[in-house]
Parts: sequence; structure tokens; C-alpha cells
Amino acid sequence: MSRRSLALLPPLLAVAALAAPPRPSPSPTPAPPENPIDTSTVERILRGDEAVEAGQGFTYDPAGRRDPFRSLLTRQAKEETGQRPPGLRGMGVEEIKLQGILKLPEGYVAMVQGTDNASYLIRPGTILYDGNVEHIEPGKVFFRIQVADPKSLKPYREVVRSLQ
Repeated sequence: MSRRSLALLPPLLAVAALAAPPRPSPSPTPAPPENPIDTSTVERILRGDEAVEAGQGFTYDPAGRRDPFRSLLTRQAKEETGQRPPGLRGMGVEEIKLQGILKLPEGYVAMVQGTDNASYLIRPGTILYDGNVEHIEPGKVFFRIQVADPKSLKPYREVVRSLQ
């Protein structure tokens, strides 16, 4: 290429740029239609918090479930509901004293002393306040106590009382 052709090159490029059709400008992407944000749940929670702070509106019904805030590792005292039934049905296994065991033609019967200092005869199947009599052998009475311990594998505990 000669110097003359190099000198003509810039004006030719300028004319070509002006003669070329304009490039289409990129169209802006359409914005999605704005949906209003649903704040009804947040507003309901805030109204509930205000009601709790004011001392109204919050109740919890455990419906027989355990309290989730009490530790499972501590032993809990048995909560009594109302009065105990009268007689032997109102006495716990740990509250009665084994006095003797009798052999009858029907099987063994145990004589116990209750908390009211009265004597009672108990047979297998006799129901006490917190358990029942499983079976009676010479010199021993086997009780089954109901346990409400979530750590326990069995829902009961066996207790053996022997004659002293």
C-alpha cells in the first residue's frame, strides 16, 4: 500500500460508518409486574405478640402430653388428681406392709397392713393405687407398678416384697 491509499483510508471508513444502517439498540428487558408482598402473616404474629404482652390471648393445652420444658433426666413427683379412692385401691405398693402369706386351696393369698392400720387379704390381680399384684409365692409377693418414665424401656416396674 502506498502512502496515498493510506491517507484515503480514514475518510473512506468514516463515510462507510455513516452509510451503514444503525444497529438496533438492545431493548430493555421488561420488568415483571410487581406483586404486592403478602404481609398478613407477619401482621398476625405481631398482633399476637402484642396480645401476649398485654396479658391476653395466649393459652396452651397440653392435652395429656408432657411439658416440653421439663427435663427428662430429673425424676418428677407423681401428680395426684383429686382424692384417692378409699381402702386398698387408694394405697400405693410402697405404702403397704406385708404381714404374712397363706396357702389356700385356690392358691396363695397375702395379708398386708394398709396405711389406715387395717389388714387386707390380697390375691393375684388385686389392684392398688399405683399398680397391681402379679403373683404370690411362698415368702414373696410380686407387684407390677405403672411407670410414666419416658426413659424406661418398659411401662412398668416389678417390685418383690418378701416376708421379714
